[in-house]
Amino acid sequence: MNKPIRFLFSALFISTVFFLSGGNAIGETDSIREAREKKQDASNRRADAAAVLKLAEADDAAVVDALNALDNAVAMEEAKIEAARQAIEAAEAEATLRWVETDQVVKGIEDLRRRLRELAVDVYVSSMNPSAFFESDDMSSAVRRSAILSAVSGDQGDLVDQLRALEADKEEIALSADQAIRDAERNQREIEASLLILESRISERENTREEVQERIAEAEAEVAEWKREQYLMAILIDNLIAEELRKSAPDLTKESGQGFILPIEKSSKITSPFGMRTHPILGVKRMHNGTDFDCVRDQPIWAAKAGRVVFAGTKGYYGKTVILEHEGPVLTLYAHLNELLVSPEMQVATGDLIGKCGSTGRSTGNHLHFEVRTGGEPKDPMIVLPKS
Repeated sequence: MNKPIRFLFSALFISTVFFLSGGNAIGETDSIREAREKKQDASNRRADAAAVLKLAEADDAAVVDALNALDNAVAMEEAKIEAARQAIEAAEAEATLRWVETDQVVKGIEDLRRRLRELAVDVYVSSMNPSAFFESDDMSSAVRRSAILSAVSGDQGDLVDQLRALEADKEEIALSADQAIRDAERNQREIEASLLILESRISERENTREEVQERIAEAEAEVAEWKREQYLMAILIDNLIAEELRKSAPDLTKESGQGFILPIEKSSKITSPFGMRTHPILGVKRMHNGTDFDCVRDQPIWAAKAGRVVFAGTKGYYGKTVILEHEGPVLTLYAHLNELLVSPEMQVATGDLIGKCGSTGRSTGNHLHFEVRTGGEPKDPMIVLPKS
């Protein structure tokens, strides 16, 4: 609410309190009744729009929950993909290691075969020369050569069998490693397919949320529109009430204001009279609708005249405030109190203690702000108050 409107509401507050207080209140006019009906209609429409907004917000919350669940599922699938990728890398590394190991074994056997073949050739050549056999340094060399020749002949088949077995193992290892890699890659593809489905569902949910957000924006705009209409009708009602009160308000004179007393001790000085002044806090020229009396904290404040309490509570920059309705009809207001000692609908006599002085609300220090109004219009309190 902007400052001018807030000020208007504060100014009309006392008029509205008086109008609604019964007793001396004026009758409600057709214009006021029509404005009240429009205000009620705006209130009903605002409530309907608020209900729609609440449903839309609930839908939005459900969509958000679904999106969060899908995000979690995506995170899990991505973790599975990472695990599958690592499994593929591990399978490839294991296959490479096995291939290297097998190659090394096969190479070793082939080297052994080559060496044995060379040795066998040497032995065979030697065996073709009988004199070499008999010319051996000793019989042990001849025996060794004979044994080697026999070993070459006997082990040749075993080495070939071992080599073939290793070649077969190598092929089996290769096939097993390839199968492990293919299985891991298939698993990864399946997970990626699931991930695509999840991402599609996320896209659908996000589209749904955009639609819900549009509904929320429309509902919020409608709520704001009817809130504004309700607000304007409230201002209109206050204006109409204030106008009717002004029309019916009696002139305030010393004679019509008979029976008033000072609401504070006679020793209290007037620090700011009724009329235009520079506001002590805001620093701007504006109307001062009452009379300010200095006082100390918790100094007694009395009813300036017998009447009925129509308001006792906190009111904006007035702070803790009491409003009394007197015959006439006339209203008196006592603001910035530190403590309230009466409650609405209480009847008070002239001079009854109604509160204690303070500095609540918009105030620069302990003082009593005292107003007198007829028909909602502020009047100079000194018209009816006795001279101190």
